[in-house]
Amino acid sequence: MTLHDRIRISIMAARYLEALERDDDAILAALWDAAASDHELLAAFEDIHSGLVEEQVEEAAKITEGLVSYLNEHLNEAEIVRTPVGPVTVADVADELFQYPPNRMPATAHQLNERLRSARNPLPIDLGLPKLVAWAEATFGPGSAEYWKAFREAAIKVRMRRNADHEFQLAARQTKPRPEGT
Repeated sequence: MTLHDRIRISIMAARYLEALERDDDAILAALWDAAASDHELLAAFEDIHSGLVEEQVEEAAKITEGLVSYLNEHLNEAEIVRTPVGPVTVADVADELFQYPPNRMPATAHQLNERLRSARNPLPIDLGLPKLVAWAEATFGPGSAEYWKAFREAAIKVRMRRNADHEFQLAARQTKPRPEGT
């Protein structure tokens, strides 16, 4: 890349940042059109976005850390709930059974459940009892029929709760910025 190319890309990158700050969609579209046929310019725009995303993630982490610290200091009885991300795991379900054990679960089931609390395997999509039992016993060893039935019920609860939390977060998000002064 020549000095002329580096200067041209730097100027275009500066224009791009300016257009981002002003929310100027027309200029952004024109710059992206130019980058479509210029791989070096495209790489520069991608680097800009990577840096901006990294800054936002760091800023969000600092804000979250400050908020959690404040809440822990001033709201001693408050519980901070963090919605898990990713698929439901065997450990998630075993933790649910540990917190809310079914009635009359035998000691062997408690022992199996304790082992499963450290298993980070994602649950299979099909939670039909026969398939779940076959998969779980092949992966983790045998368990009583009552335990696997309770495990399946807990898995359904955990999945439903996680899906509901995700849908609630989507519904609670603001879709348009509020006008100033409101």
